[in-house]
Amino acid sequence: MRKLFLAPVILTWSLTSWAQSPPEPANSQAPAAAAPSDTLPAGTVLSVELSKSLDAKKSKANDRIEARTATDLLVHGQIVVPRNTKIVGHVTEAKAHSKASPGSLVGITFDRMLLKGGREVPLQATVQALARPLQLNSMVNDNPPGDMASRMPGQRPASAGDSSAPTIPPRYPAATIPEPPGLNAPNTSTVSPLAPTSRGVVGIKGLSLETSGPVSVLTSSTGNVHLDSDTQLILRVQ
Repeated sequence: MRKLFLAPVILTWSLTSWAQSPPEPANSQAPAAAAPSDTLPAGTVLSVELSKSLDAKKSKANDRIEARTATDLLVHGQIVVPRNTKIVGHVTEAKAHSKASPGSLVGITFDRMLLKGGREVPLQATVQALARPLQLNSMVNDNPPGDMASRMPGQRPASAGDSSAPTIPPRYPAATIPEPPGLNAPNTSTVSPLAPTSRGVVGIKGLSLETSGPVSVLTSSTGNVHLDSDTQLILRVQ
């Protein structure tokens, strides 16, 4: 009789203890998912701008180069690489123009991102396309229309009927202006933002772009390779 009496008591105590102990989450042993910015897949395109000018006469192998993202990179509506994120690389080779050797070249590669807090993320990216800076276009944002017109005459709106032109992001105004003479002006009177599908050298005479593995090589047969600060680049992750 005593054993029969203790059995229900032990069973009741066991059920009460189980109810008071919350069950462990089913995925408590599952590894944490990697942040999207740590795992940019091959083929990802980044729109960036050079932070400083690049010149074959002043460059040498292993010189550091920097660019910054011009727009936010979105994946499924979430920002994984914010605008102004630093993209860091280095010069792989450089050859200046001379009378004896008129050809000039600069090889570059990008190998890491610097995120907020100083965290570095490995990145292998090559240059898919490049074009002149959008400096003149951005000046319109910083000056009233009247003041801009007095400084840079000849301002005109972009053609609304040109469906082949890439869409200009909100950062840049619809109005474009011609470059003043003497600044190595491009063939056209406007400088448009590069599109993700842009390839090669756009609007810069005498400059060529070739990619071999992780290295992008810029060459010129007529003078020194020179890229101004804020030069537009489209980088493709390898």
